[in-house]
Amino acid sequence: MSNSIWPFDSYQEPKPPIEDGSIGSIRYFVACPFEPRQRWDDLFSLIETVVRSVATPFGLEVKCYRADHIASAGVIHSEIWRELRTADFLIFDVSGQNGNVMLELGVASAWRRKEHVIILRDRNDEKPPPFDINPARRLEYEISFSGIQKFMGDLGTTIGKALASIPFDTPARREVKLPFAATLTDSIDSPELYTEDITHRRILPNDCLEFGAPLNYRYSWMSLGDIRLAKVHVKVDMKMTMEVPNRDPYMGVMVRGQSYLGNCGHLAFVRKDGTVYLNEREDDVGKWHDEDLGKIADLNIKQFVHFDIRIDDNGLCIRVDGFSRRMALSDLPYVFTAGRVLLIAGHCRIGISNIEVTELQ
Repeated sequence: MSNSIWPFDSYQEPKPPIEDGSIGSIRYFVACPFEPRQRWDDLFSLIETVVRSVATPFGLEVKCYRADHIASAGVIHSEIWRELRTADFLIFDVSGQNGNVMLELGVASAWRRKEHVIILRDRNDEKPPPFDINPARRLEYEISFSGIQKFMGDLGTTIGKALASIPFDTPARREVKLPFAATLTDSIDSPELYTEDITHRRILPNDCLEFGAPLNYRYSWMSLGDIRLAKVHVKVDMKMTMEVPNRDPYMGVMVRGQSYLGNCGHLAFVRKDGTVYLNEREDDVGKWHDEDLGKIADLNIKQFVHFDIRIDDNGLCIRVDGFSRRMALSDLPYVFTAGRVLLIAGHCRIGISNIEVTELQ
């Protein structure tokens, strides 16, 4: 293996390596051995299918660069170094420990965040990984029908996480004047809005804050910091701005949330058909059900929907636009203790505005 260009020198070229003015495009790079050709062509086709299935429903144009189409045998060209630095995410198949692939992976590991480096390996590869790559996103696959189906699902999820931090548009930074008020008692925590790092976030016109599914996520949350409240009154305006295709999206407000990872709290939510639900826990072992509270006629989920959720010693009151329902805590199958205030987006992105959170006495 020889190298005609040193990677750092390639990156320092004054001319930008690739100019892509399209906001709605992603570019990824795949490195795998050259031989046997048919095997790697089949794997690449599989990867391409998964990437397009994740990106295309959201109007994202996909561009792929294959290392074996750029490089001559044994020579790594400047185009490869530039792709390692500038592609939106990188995929390496380390099966067989091809020298070029391992070198390119090493360079990528030094240059890029681990979220943007996806490592693949044939589970039946006789050669074990030569170094510890567990911290990165390593996926093993098996050449069988069930193995390929599982691999495609795992790869789609991993690619979604890789794309989550890619700024598909980069508006100029400016002060955000999202109407937001928090009235808390005896709290030293800053009442800031938090999301998971991989969650999509951006500011829409009129200072509407959008968050939710990066691409194919089922569940995303936004919290009022890590502040835990037992008696609280939450008011917020929300609308759906994007739906994950072929899903049943929903948006809602959770009070007394116990976990960021699932519906572990009192979650009132509405689906796009206008049906209002309360997600209820039934016992200590984690059995749940969605209780149908009623339906809002002619609800336009693309317009702001007003949520007014209040929980105190007297009960839980849920108001969503013109819909209203009040329940005594004693009538709920399970009552949580103090927890977080969470805004929830399921299979969608939502825009939020006019947030008011008041701790009750």
